[in-house]
Amino acid sequence: MNIRDFEYLVALAEHKHFRKAAEACFVSQPTLSGQIRKLEDEIGTSLLERSSRRVLFTDAGLQLVEQAKRVLKEVKTFREMAAGQSGEMMGPMHIGLFRR
Repeated sequence: MNIRDFEYLVALAEHKHFRKAAEACFVSQPTLSGQIRKLEDEIGTSLLERSSRRVLFTDAGLQLVEQAKRVLKEVKTFREMAAGQSGEMMGPMHIGLFRR
């Protein structure tokens, strides 16, 4: 399981369509579908009720979509904090000299 899997899951929940979600994630539809299936296998529960007409999430799937959104929000915060640390050092600098 990785962050990208959460992005796929959230995109699928938002678009409610495999092709549109895949396009939003810049991957092919089979890639997105396969990763969702792999995620289901890894966690041992179905996230979707598969039908040829529409995307329906199971109750567990809906709960995990909400958790994935929270995780992605925290990852975004983490990245923003890290980016803020890599800039030039700024602020006043105090230099002290000791005389003997």
